[in-house]
Amino acid sequence: MSPESPRILVVDDDADIARAAQLLLERHGMRVATAADPDAAWVALAQRPADVILLDLNFARGRTSGEEGFALLDRLIAADRHAVVIVVTGHSGIQVAVQAMRGGAADFVIKPWSNARLLATVERGIALAQAKRDAAPLPPADAAPALLGDSAAIAAVRDLIARIAPTDAPVLLRGAAGTGKTLAASAIHRASPRADAPLVTLDAGAADAAMLDAALAEAAGASLVIDQVDRLAPGLQPVLARGLAGIRVIATSRCDRPTLIAALHEDLLDRIATIEIDLPPLAARGDDALLIARHFLAVFAGRHGKSARALTPEAARAIAADAWPDNVRGVRRAAERAVLLGTGEAHDVADLALALPPDDLSPRALASDLNLARSEETLVAAALKRHAFNVSRAAAELGLTRAALYRRMARYGL
Repeated sequence: MSPESPRILVVDDDADIARAAQLLLERHGMRVATAADPDAAWVALAQRPADVILLDLNFARGRTSGEEGFALLDRLIAADRHAVVIVVTGHSGIQVAVQAMRGGAADFVIKPWSNARLLATVERGIALAQAKRDAAPLPPADAAPALLGDSAAIAAVRDLIARIAPTDAPVLLRGAAGTGKTLAASAIHRASPRADAPLVTLDAGAADAAMLDAALAEAAGASLVIDQVDRLAPGLQPVLARGLAGIRVIATSRCDRPTLIAALHEDLLDRIATIEIDLPPLAARGDDALLIARHFLAVFAGRHGKSARALTPEAARAIAADAWPDNVRGVRRAAERAVLLGTGEAHDVADLALALPPDDLSPRALASDLNLARSEETLVAAALKRHAFNVSRAAAELGLTRAALYRRMARYGL
């Protein structure tokens, strides 16, 4: 919580209601941001964490089930077990509000509210947030809030993390570079019983015996991320396997399972792979690239003191169609570059270093790149995306056999 004044985020699609809450709370010394939907809420939280979140449960006219609000509540609590969320509902939604509290909300407010009731509820929330902060430090202000995206592929990952994080089960995270393995590891740790203990990281590729011993000692009773576990020297693997007692293990790898099995000592593999989670490439995540790009554009605009700018329709189409071989990491880089170098009233394809030929709906990131490996990876990813990961059809378009395409998918982590 800010030492100057508490920060409140109001998430409500009704601009009049959001503005009324903002005016009331600002009159009482609070700093208030508003968001009209869940996507805007994530952007706002990435720019500036909130001490209390006022969350409307319905974002479409006529709906009363609270489905969208419950989904956002689940993601907020999964991302930060210290989050203080106050749900807002109508008179007919008291049962819905009670259900939300069972799902992790701290309190609820009934619309239309009295100003005194709303103010008292938010002040209780602020006090609760301070108590939670005093008991255990929250993540740093620039930490990413969660695995962003609305696709079924990333939703399945978030669901699995939510189910296994509260246990001590070892987890192996597999995926290509930039797919979110580090973020997933942090999410698992934050939602675990060891969240108040350190999250220790061991760079397996650079580790020697002394570094391994130090990491094991530091992680005793805590969580240990073994980054790129397949790169650990064979002679150190049995030592690591024997030293993991009492430690929550989260290992990461860019390798497919057969390659990983070949690279790891059997005892170590048994200790790290009770639960295996595959992080999907961005090309397999539908429209998530566009959502993530808008998120990072807003984040970097705030970070670099620039005016927030929208995307042109052509830029949005280019982002959605691109193969993004570097996955979320590539979108992040492109968004920061666009914020720093863009000069127009809106971000166009040139700001993002994308090209969208008139007769081709599949643009190429950094089209002038002549590196053959990167070009092949881009072509393979684009073909898989166009055919919804139907390997037979993608292989036919690329002029490859299914076996040859599978080898390239394994090579590039697709």
